[in-house]
Amino acid sequence: MKLFLKNISTLFLLLFVVSCEPDDICLDTIEDTPKLVIGFYDKFSGDLKEVTNLKIQGENNEEIYIYKTIDSIGIPLKNSTNLTVYSFTKDFNESTSNSGNEDKLYINYNYNWEYISRACGYKTNYEIKDLITENDSSNWILETEIVNNLIINEENIHVKIFH
Repeated sequence: MKLFLKNISTLFLLLFVVSCEPDDICLDTIEDTPKLVIGFYDKFSGDLKEVTNLKIQGENNEEIYIYKTIDSIGIPLKNSTNLTVYSFTKDFNESTSNSGNEDKLYINYNYNWEYISRACGYKTNYEIKDLITENDSSNWILETEIVNNLIINEENIHVKIFH
């Protein structure tokens, strides 16, 4: 009887494992919704150039997305609207009264959802339409350039910001 129960248990376990479909598991190798990759460049030389103490924060968002010195970054876009607005603050210092130099970047785009699988759900791809830097008396963002308007992966820079 014990042998019979053991064989039945083994059979049920085998049937359970075999009945799993590939769609039931989302592997880490499956690409997720890509971020907008931005590179920061020197206006005169055209070389990658770090932005010192850069604070990036979404509009109407209390949380700071990033605060560090960098020459490129990937930032997420909203997938329920055609506009995402970020505040880019150069030379930000939270420990002093120096709030740095803030420029707002408006990113206009179209988006579409791509079905991956039952386990992974959807990912969003974007097509950048234009970038607008809000003008003020001391813009540090001098110019923007869309290098690749289709955002389907994070392998290359999509947008150049010259400063």
